[in-house]
Amino acid sequence: METIFLLVFGSAVGFFVRASLGRKQAVNALTTEMAMRKQLEQLQAENGALHKSEAIRLAKMESARRFFAENDISDVENQVKFIRQARLRAVAPVNKEAVMVLYALENWIRASGSGWRVAFEVSMGAFIKTAFDQKDEMQKAAFSSYNSKRVDFLLIDKKGAPRLVVEYHGSGHDLSDDASARMEVKRLALERAGIPLVEIPAGMQRADILSMVEQALPLGLAPAG
Repeated sequence: METIFLLVFGSAVGFFVRASLGRKQAVNALTTEMAMRKQLEQLQAENGALHKSEAIRLAKMESARRFFAENDISDVENQVKFIRQARLRAVAPVNKEAVMVLYALENWIRASGSGWRVAFEVSMGAFIKTAFDQKDEMQKAAFSSYNSKRVDFLLIDKKGAPRLVVEYHGSGHDLSDDASARMEVKRLALERAGIPLVEIPAGMQRADILSMVEQALPLGLAPAG
């Protein structure tokens, strides 16, 4: 009888232990599943955030690309669009003070019979060039430094070669803060190109202007009488 009791008791204990272990394993499995589900949800949330961030980044890139395309000044179609949208008006290319210098030079050239011509507001890149070499970045940088700068007056001979530059320092000459620096660049570029420069101060009389011009020309260009 005792043996039977021990067998039953041992079986009951074993059942209890197995049941307890089963419950513990079930709880562990449930806990693990919940942790994995939470981790999966977190990964899905992070993935969604990454997709959203990438979509925003791509949208910004597309917006920037579209903005650049719509405002690219090198595009001829945009140039036409901008001009059509702007309000333009004609203005005198030479102010009232500088016109006096222009007429003095024209009369002086006409009297000399030299056949020279005078142009005004000429881009320096139109009559000064650097040695052509696509691989030489220094040459490109030098050209870019003076290319867009303009001279007030350019005297050319019968063959169109530049002979003299005349700058008039009137009341509007020093309006910008970098006027002196820009003028220094002009002086250096003209000197390096071998083109004489005459700088005329405001208020100078016609005779004095022409005297300065004649003195600046190496061989002279004396008026005929």
